[in-house]
Amino acid sequence: MNINTLFLILILIGTYLNLYLMLNNKRQKQKTKLPISSKEWREKIDDENFKSWLSNREKLQHKRKEDMNP
Repeated sequence: MNINTLFLILILIGTYLNLYLMLNNKRQKQKTKLPISSKEWREKIDDENFKSWLSNREKLQHKRKEDMNP
């Protein structure tokens, strides 16, 4: 087996490996369509947290009024 033949085989293996990895990488980069964007999700969570904070605040104020007026 000639050294040039060996190099040619190695180049072919490298080329096919590069092609396989490139196609596999493209397949992984395809984005899936999410039902809600991350910005909308963040706004939803912030809104829920704010509503929770408001209700807790009202409960505490109500409790303080009850404690002050026995």
